[in-house]
Amino acid sequence: NLNTVISSIVPLINADAAIYDKTVRLSLDQLPHLLLDENEIRQLLLNLCRNGLEAMKPGGLLTIKTSLEDTGVILSVQDQGFEIPATVLDKMGTPFFTTKEKGTGLGLAVCHSIAARHNALIKVETSPAGTTFYVCFTLNARHK
Repeated sequence: NLNTVISSIVPLINADAAIYDKTVRLSLDQLPHLLLDENEIRQLLLNLCRNGLEAMKPGGLLTIKTSLEDTGVILSVQDQGFEIPATVLDKMGTPFFTTKEKGTGLGLAVCHSIAARHNALIKVETSPAGTTFYVCFTLNARHK
């Protein structure tokens, strides 16, 4: 269950957030079981959350949410950081592309690779109020 995977890694994410005076909020809906590699989903979630935490000023809120939609199961990670410029948005997920001083440019590339192995897509919405990453899992990957 995706929510179980999220719950197992939240203490680590909360510890990261606390170091930088940021808060994590969970909003987890009832979900069907999906065929998931727990370690890969943990890595995907950790990468998205750490990016979100790094993008925010102290006092920021990171929201991790799951929902069941007509199109499938949606995992979203929303930060209150800055708007991502269109020139950067186009390159995000490209291996070795980074805007961070000490980044490798592999975090989002790994996330896209993990999502692809799970028949999922990653979508991004950004505005001056922050950025949300959506990982959209199709329901046909679900256990019967």
